[in-house]
Amino acid sequence: MSRSTQENPNLSGPLANLGPRRIRTKLFLLFGILMACYLGLFLTLSKPSGAILLAALIALILGGLLVHLIGGMVTRPLVQMTRTAERLANGDLTQRARIYGRDEAGLLARTFNAMVDGLEKTFRDLERRNRFLADDAAKRAVQLDKDSAERVRIERELRLARIEIDHLVDKRTAELSRANDELHGKVLETRRSEDYLQSTLDRLERSLEGTFRAMSMTLELKDPYMAGHQHRVSSLAVAIAQEMNLAWEKIEGLRFAGIIHDIGKIAAPVEIMTKPCRLTKTEFQLIKEHPRVGYEMIKNIAFPWPLAHIILQHHERLDGSGYPEGLVGDAILPEARILAVADVVEAVCALRPYRPALGLEKGLEEIRKGRGIRYDTRVVDACIKLFRDGRFSFKKETEAALCQ
Repeated sequence: MSRSTQENPNLSGPLANLGPRRIRTKLFLLFGILMACYLGLFLTLSKPSGAILLAALIALILGGLLVHLIGGMVTRPLVQMTRTAERLANGDLTQRARIYGRDEAGLLARTFNAMVDGLEKTFRDLERRNRFLADDAAKRAVQLDKDSAERVRIERELRLARIEIDHLVDKRTAELSRANDELHGKVLETRRSEDYLQSTLDRLERSLEGTFRAMSMTLELKDPYMAGHQHRVSSLAVAIAQEMNLAWEKIEGLRFAGIIHDIGKIAAPVEIMTKPCRLTKTEFQLIKEHPRVGYEMIKNIAFPWPLAHIILQHHERLDGSGYPEGLVGDAILPEARILAVADVVEAVCALRPYRPALGLEKGLEEIRKGRGIRYDTRVVDACIKLFRDGRFSFKKETEAALCQ
């Protein structure tokens, strides 16, 4: 270990080589060399006396003291800065170099202190930032642990929920399968019931139609001139209703009403029905009662259609000139308006005891003249269109007898 290091134990490392004794020694050596050269030159040029030598010795001593003093002034700031640098190197950032004056050493010390202030500030900032980052990292780690625990909990709950859902789905699927099987059986049973009901309904409808035709034939047996009249009127009325796009239920009711629309004439005397000349006023009044008689005959039968009222109104006219009640406009059922037009057309072109058949054109002319007055406009137009387009004609076997 060097002497400067021994005298200054706080110095270590490369800064130890800058100890004050080495600098002072160099100054002394420089002073000694200069003095030796001066004395040698002085002794060479002159023969000195004892007083001169004594003066030279005193000057030498004083010069040495001066060198020592100046050396201390020069090395003290350096030593102080060296020790401060060593303490800074050991991590003590509170150390600052002492400023001894305003010379270059003082300027160096102030610059050094400013640099250390900057380093300390930077270090403190970095330290605070480091603490902040450490705290943030700790918080994030805690939050991550919580999130991880929460994720594990959620995953566990999801697994349990999925198992429960699968169980419920399987259970519900089994229940739906059983319900589907039961429903399929019920559907098959319902279809069989519907088929049976439809078959029964068809049989009942056929039976009802047969009954109505039997009632119609009863009137035809009493009056041969009525043979086929009600059936033809029914067929024409149904065709007109279809042309007008009436509902199926109304068309069915109209068909049955047409088959027996004159059933009330069964109460009229045969002599009046087959009289070969025009009827008297009293006789015609009896005939005019046949819609009411027909109404009374079937009014208490629970048909799914208003047959009794259709029969009652089939001789009513829009202008109130009809019978038996003289109804006007919308008071007359739509089915009765259709039946009225079909009845007039068939009656005009058919044979009667008191006149020959007048033909189809006369029948159409009759309803055309009464269009919008006595007969419904839409019904008249639909009837004429059917015959003009050739989409309806009376039966061929009766047309020759009725239209000759």
